Amino acid sequence: MAQVAKDSEVREWIDDYLDYLFAEWEAIPEVAAEWDEWQDHEQLDFVVEWPIREDRLRELQQWAEQGLLAPQQQARYERLLALVARQRPTLEKLLRD
Repeated sequence: MAQVAKDSEVREWIDDYLDYLFAEWEAIPEVAAEWDEWQDHEQLDFVVEWPIREDRLRELQQWAEQGLLAPQQQARYERLLALVARQRPTLEKLLRD
């Protein structure tokens, strides 16, 4: 019974992470468009806090490798990976600047 509860909790985290990461990665073009208008401390905050998103992405990857994603979550995760691949070059430029 405890394992069922734990699996249910992990699936909720997966949904939360997917929602969060889609929002963050979809915002990259807007961030890039406004980047030069941001104050230095705002840019620094973004750069310093971005690794939180990468950590959550790695956790999703681990859960996917462990087979913990429901079919719908797996499909969303694959769409997320495609989004990340499209946005990664823009993000890397921001992090370098």
